[in-house]
Amino acid sequence: MNARQITKAPAFVLRAERALRRAARKVRAENRRLGLPLIVWKDGKVFEKPA
Repeated sequence: MNARQITKAPAFVLRAERALRRAARKVRAENRRLGLPLIVWKDGKVFEKPA
């Protein structure tokens, strides 16, 4: 496959990705509303992002 060729993801993958983004947006909004830090896993480490 050429580097310029882009394969389109199946519909179920796009729906799942959209659902995960929507869920993450809800979690961020709820944590902000409650004043809780957001816990993030990045590069094998756990980080707290302030509210």
